[in-house]
Amino acid sequence: MRIEKQHSTWGFSLEGGDKCNKDDMNEDDNAGDCKTSGTVTPVWETTTPPEIDSNMKNKQISNSWSVGINSTQKDMLDDDAHLKVSYSPGKKGGNFGLPLGAKLTVPEGLFGKKDSISCQVAPPSQRWRHSPVLPYYEHLTSEIFILNSTVHPLKKSVIVRIPYYQIDSEHNEINVKGKWKDEEEWVNSDTSSPCIELEIDRLGVFVVTFTPKKETFKVTTQGCLYNAHMSKYISVRVPKKAAEKNFQCAIQITPITEEKVKLAKEFYPFETSELENVSEIIDLIPNFQCTFRRAVSVKLPLPANVEVENESANTDIAVLAKLESGWELVDTKYRFTRTTVTCDVKSLTRFCVVKSKPDRKKRMAAAVSILEGRCEMEKGEVMAFINFQEKTWFLVLECFPKNKLDSKIAEMKEKGFRHFKKEISKPEEPVDNKQHFRRPPTIKTKSQNVPVEFEIFDGLKWTFNVSDDLKANLDSDYMENKDLQYYKHLPESLRKFVIEPKTTEERTLIGAINLTPVGINDQKVREASTMALRIEVDEETVKAYFHEEVIPEEPEVKKEKPNLDLLRTPEIKVDKPTTPFTPKFKPLPASVMERLMRTSRPQIIIERESKAITGKSLRNLSKYVPEGLTLAVHLDLPDSTITGIGFDAISNGLSMADVTYKILLYWKRTRKDKKDLAVEMLADALREMGRVEAAHVVQECHKNSKEVTPEIYSELLSKMALS
Repeated sequence: MRIEKQHSTWGFSLEGGDKCNKDDMNEDDNAGDCKTSGTVTPVWETTTPPEIDSNMKNKQISNSWSVGINSTQKDMLDDDAHLKVSYSPGKKGGNFGLPLGAKLTVPEGLFGKKDSISCQVAPPSQRWRHSPVLPYYEHLTSEIFILNSTVHPLKKSVIVRIPYYQIDSEHNEINVKGKWKDEEEWVNSDTSSPCIELEIDRLGVFVVTFTPKKETFKVTTQGCLYNAHMSKYISVRVPKKAAEKNFQCAIQITPITEEKVKLAKEFYPFETSELENVSEIIDLIPNFQCTFRRAVSVKLPLPANVEVENESANTDIAVLAKLESGWELVDTKYRFTRTTVTCDVKSLTRFCVVKSKPDRKKRMAAAVSILEGRCEMEKGEVMAFINFQEKTWFLVLECFPKNKLDSKIAEMKEKGFRHFKKEISKPEEPVDNKQHFRRPPTIKTKSQNVPVEFEIFDGLKWTFNVSDDLKANLDSDYMENKDLQYYKHLPESLRKFVIEPKTTEERTLIGAINLTPVGINDQKVREASTMALRIEVDEETVKAYFHEEVIPEEPEVKKEKPNLDLLRTPEIKVDKPTTPFTPKFKPLPASVMERLMRTSRPQIIIERESKAITGKSLRNLSKYVPEGLTLAVHLDLPDSTITGIGFDAISNGLSMADVTYKILLYWKRTRKDKKDLAVEMLADALREMGRVEAAHVVQECHKNSKEVTPEIYSELLSKMALS
């Protein structure tokens, strides 16, 4: 599988549609020129990075499209038909538009007249059926594309361009995962520059993901001085004989945005009150844990907008390292430049540089620990939207960031949906009536009094169930899967199904959707993420659901009896027909009849081949006579034919029996007589090459009109041995 990507701003526009012309794929054209149905936001960029080599430049395609994405404005009640297209390219092939702005190029001669190829995008409510299981550091950044074809496998490669959503390209890299048709394992395909283009000869399920960028370097026992390419402010200096053996080390950078710092100070004011600024979290990860014999110098960048002019005056800048016990202050002498700080350590691990208030560096470990856990978290909301129709109640259960709350409610309200907010489920505290000895009171910090806010992160998953007076319709996919997963980098994370009353009582119904987080061990976070959505349906809506429409009976139309007298036709007197005259012919003489029936063409006599040289007989015979090339010489085949068959056998890896079989078939086709003379010629050739027993078997089978089989071959050999 070959993959090419264009260099441009990360992201793409979504559009669904039909076939596109080649002219629609030029840079100067509009992305909307293709006949599509959907929203398009084209952002054309043609910047070429200096790192791309000449080979990559030659492979760049004319369409440098990369776009920013908007949420689809489709009706929530649609059946997602716009997410599936099917084409019959025919023998000419061509360029075709796929859903959400994807492109397909089919080469000429790949498909026949009746063959077809289809592409379907997994809708958000059905994403759980195809979503791969990813590690914690890998995230989806595109929709899931499912490609199928009536031709399998493909004789030629097709080119598929998969769009993806905007990501932070400075600290992350794109990857493509594919799952081939009729297989279960997902395959990684490493990529190096944006605009994904796949050249594949097998169809299946494809999705674009991204992982943090990593840069590796080698450390030897003779020392190492490495300056990182990811950041010019990071370097590692390992002195000679500091390491016991050679090892590989990886550099990875995790940014901490100002918004994350602001949220951490809001929720954890006690731990973060002394924090003023912080750098990225920088990982120096060796492939095995080791303690150096001599100190290793690590140079790290200072926090943003922090510069050092006088080393002695900077007692408020600290370097923290994450050890087995947690974050700890690196208590060594710091060496500053204007934008970096260098310290000596005895092991490589995760580092972070912070600026604190004067003489408060020792309190930075708790602050960095909180920031580390909040790098990928944000305030979130889970909400249920219900559209009450007379006979159908559509429910949409969706998770989204809290800053989209007002726009999401307004959008769903326009489509006729009512919203229901969550209620945090707090576990009841058991009442303990036992008497205990008085103990010193626990000193509570300010942060312990602050309730834990509900936050979401990519991959957060809940199991949910519909309870109380409501239930899910059995025809929906609720019965197959009861999980709701949040996809941070995709526009929608939702489940759709139909609900209905549990009983036939016409009263006000109160139902609930209970959500329990999966895979969260922290008790406070688990309690904040456990919730219930209370749904109240008024009595009028319930009555409208059970109301049976009375169809008025149509009045019977009285049929008038037709006047049959008008339909009667007057009788017409017809004379009786006379007997027709039949002429008599004289019989022809026998000599005349014989002359008329005689044919001038010679009689065609169908000659059948001997059963000893049928295809089955020759196949079985070739297993006992592997010396095919020798047999070809005794059958007087041309030298050019023998040489061609020999080279063909070598190139295709044929066995000796296969070579003999091909020679016998070629010899048989060249013979006009396929009975006695052919059998005699084959038997003579076998005797000349020393295979008397094979010649005897061929002649006996011809004599008894039987095919050569392993049983007959063994039986005749036994008789020859006894005689």
